[in-house]
Amino acid sequence: MHNQLYNLIGQQIVHEGKVCILIEIMDDGPSLVFQCNSEKKIQCNQHGNAHRKSSPTYTIHCLNEQKDDLHPVLKSLIPDTEQIQLMKDLVN
Repeated sequence: MHNQLYNLIGQQIVHEGKVCILIEIMDDGPSLVFQCNSEKKIQCNQHGNAHRKSSPTYTIHCLNEQKDDLHPVLKSLIPDTEQIQLMKDLVN
């Protein structure tokens, strides 16, 4: 299952009108991490001080809020034929 998710790294989506790239799969969840390179925002360090400009990231869980289907973003990245097997793997 995780190989199927890792193979998606580098795929692009449009989030709130911005092009984002899948940069990481977090095993906890599992979750998908997207980075939008179209803009840079000031990033604070652990003390709250402005440190540098960085591209914003967005993390989504692979399942929807009800945990009964894949997240719509994930569904847009994989073919219908693979969605059923991935859903079974994530729920079990």
